[in-house]
Amino acid sequence: MDSLLNRIAENNINLLKLNTHQCLEFWLYIVDNFAETKTEKAYALLMSSEYEVEFNNLTNSIKHLHRALLLLDPSKDIELMLQIYSALSYRYTDIGQYQKALKYLHSLSELAVEYGDNEFYIQAILGIGNLCSIYGDHLKALRYYQKLEALSNSINSNNLSLRYRLYMIACLLDLKRLSKAKELLDECYALKYVSDDPQLTAQVLLYSAKLLRLKNQPETALNLLIQYRQEYSDQHSFPWLNKLFAVESAYCLIKQQRGEIADVIISHQLKRTIKYSYGYYIRQLLEVKSDALASCKNFALALECEKKAQQLTVEIIKNFPINELGGHSLRRLTRLELQLRLNISETENLKLKKVSDQQKDTVAKLQQDVFHDSLTKLYNRRWFESTFIKEILPTIKHYQLLVIDIDDFKSINDEYSHLKGDIVLKLVGKILQNSVSPSHYTLRYGGEEFLIIIPSGDLEHGKKIAEQCRSEIANYDWRDTLKDRSITVSIGLTLNRNKEDHKATFLRADKALYQAKRSGKNKVCSY
Repeated sequence: MDSLLNRIAENNINLLKLNTHQCLEFWLYIVDNFAETKTEKAYALLMSSEYEVEFNNLTNSIKHLHRALLLLDPSKDIELMLQIYSALSYRYTDIGQYQKALKYLHSLSELAVEYGDNEFYIQAILGIGNLCSIYGDHLKALRYYQKLEALSNSINSNNLSLRYRLYMIACLLDLKRLSKAKELLDECYALKYVSDDPQLTAQVLLYSAKLLRLKNQPETALNLLIQYRQEYSDQHSFPWLNKLFAVESAYCLIKQQRGEIADVIISHQLKRTIKYSYGYYIRQLLEVKSDALASCKNFALALECEKKAQQLTVEIIKNFPINELGGHSLRRLTRLELQLRLNISETENLKLKKVSDQQKDTVAKLQQDVFHDSLTKLYNRRWFESTFIKEILPTIKHYQLLVIDIDDFKSINDEYSHLKGDIVLKLVGKILQNSVSPSHYTLRYGGEEFLIIIPSGDLEHGKKIAEQCRSEIANYDWRDTLKDRSITVSIGLTLNRNKEDHKATFLRADKALYQAKRSGKNKVCSY
């Protein structure tokens, strides 16, 4: 798609400046007026289908995807076909057409095996397992996920690796296998720092809360949910994720004999969910509402909710291809997995034979990219925790740590869009890097938080740099990006003391940051 994207750029079209509605209109225009090949049209239709989902126009989204499939040539458009099969399986699942969802998941798995694509194959199996969970057969879902254990170590995508574990955890929690769920959650806490998908990060915290509740710690679980929503509420703009948090919060409240509040939360969520969802999510909310009402001894209304949930369950079962998800399907996957391994092996052997200097340079670049944030191109948290802590820190006598947080960043995403938020992050990163010496280290630690490391024991020097960074950002002309809105940062500064553990230094700088926040923001505080 490089040719298409280059032509778009040559026409001075900046997609980052378009809102969701404009993006949808733009890609539909590309389909009919700008794309030069069938492949380009199919790609534009795929993009259009994604934006249709933003408006909950799932039927239109599916139409775009089917139209795109008719344009593709299997001999040269495999990657795009895999993406479309994957998208169709999600869309049909969302609208409750599980038979069609399974059809496209099977097609996705077979095509992925044929062309040796490990990660799309894994996506297909996760989708099949998810269908089992929707039906309520968590044990069968777990068997599907366990089929992937041998392939999980070969996943290159951090997001997919995290998603795979989260699917497993969801099943284990429903089956009350809490010890194994805890083991996988510990792995997820490490993976979420290298994931760029806020939905996955939120799910890690969600399942942590659910685990606490299942261990009869509802108050701790609820505090975790509340704290996470307060601090990272910009990551909860996804309707299905809001629903999951509402369900878990309600169950915690019911455990605490606070069913009235649980009912209010679920009733509010039901009104919102009915606007975009189909039977499965509605059924889940009705079941929680029934439990909340029963805990308040409102048994008549509880029974009414239970009956409605049962009716939806019957509808789901009527439309569900459960017979196609049994032992025969699992045996089919065993054969497919053997073929996938063979195809991957053959593909890797061919690649090894074609190794060149150019490919070696590519590998070196990829290794470098591991330690850089994909958005701002600054160092990332992985670099801090490996290269800096293990290699650089032992060689320096003193250093100062600046923890920098963009003030009220959530409102930028809410008012201007996440695309504008990304532009702000890039610009802040660039300003910070230009404000310090080349001997200092600037990195994006995560979200809207940045770090600057100054190899110096002179605290006054650090304060001067921190104040310069704060001032440069506050005085920057943000009109091209945010019109009349300005951006400020709060900064916490501390000095590493007597070769103390880096965690202690970070904690102290973090405390200074919160002091800056509490005292009015747009300030530098040292501790």
